[in-house]
Amino acid sequence: MTLAQFVQPRRERWDQLTALLQRIETQKLRSLGRAELKRLGQLYRSLTSDLAQAQTNFPHSDLAVALNQLAGRAHPHVHRSRSLTSRSVWEFFRADLPRTFRQHLHVFNLAALIFLASAALAGVATLINENAAAIILSPPLMESIHRREMWTEHIFNVMPSSVMSTFIMTNNISVSFMTFAMGLTFGIGTCYLLALNGLMLGCVMALCFQYGMLGPLLEFVTAHGVLEISVIVVAGMAGLLVGSALVNPSDYTRRDSLAMRGKDGVKLVLGTAPMLVIAGLIEGYVSPQPAIPVAVKMTLGLTLGIVFYLYLLFAGRGTIKATRDV
Repeated sequence: MTLAQFVQPRRERWDQLTALLQRIETQKLRSLGRAELKRLGQLYRSLTSDLAQAQTNFPHSDLAVALNQLAGRAHPHVHRSRSLTSRSVWEFFRADLPRTFRQHLHVFNLAALIFLASAALAGVATLINENAAAIILSPPLMESIHRREMWTEHIFNVMPSSVMSTFIMTNNISVSFMTFAMGLTFGIGTCYLLALNGLMLGCVMALCFQYGMLGPLLEFVTAHGVLEISVIVVAGMAGLLVGSALVNPSDYTRRDSLAMRGKDGVKLVLGTAPMLVIAGLIEGYVSPQPAIPVAVKMTLGLTLGIVFYLYLLFAGRGTIKATRDV
């Protein structure tokens, strides 16, 4: 297929879309009628298909550039914010959030690899020489482990569970949003925070193992840790999405790429943040309670983790409900 053969049957659709965009940009979106709004969505979907073909068959042509610019103009109008309703919230959690996660699953795998590799590296280094842990962990924490005392006991004896739970929720949500926001440093800050959290976990676990405290540590962290760590890694995934938009915007401008991938990143962070509330409640009320059997805590933590990943990997599959794009 020649360039002329590609353009001829499609030019009329592109001209229609251009005319609608000119009206929107001069008279606002509300100037379009219902039929025109529907047509806008149809033309945009056709354009994205045409753009993909042009980038494949004519990657260095002026046409590919022009179609990319047209798609960039249309995108914010087609994917504009909808009013918040109970139905839209339900649809977001039922299908939109897990589908967004699966769409960028490879980025989650990268975030998880950074975290786990850092934890493994720190664990091995600490087992070889425990002074390596002193680089990451605070002196009071090191001293507590040397005395074979769980540092959490003193905190929860001094502060009521309600206060600690609120503090934990706030702190974890702050860490989550910070990990996401640091994606704006071309992903470097996000990688640093993922690695730092992994290093801390690896050092603590290895040091507790050396001093015979791994059992009490796992007893405390298992109930909430799987869910909490998973959400932090998802926040890292969102930050890496933002970073990738700046480092490799693909065939889009950095601005357009950041708008699209940043939107998905916000979905992931806001959608999984409520899980940190659940983790905070468990860490404040369940994890420190010696009266609750270890088996119950472990079962709770593993169940929450399994449900979380089953939800992200399988929810929203099947028939996609037909909806307008505008």
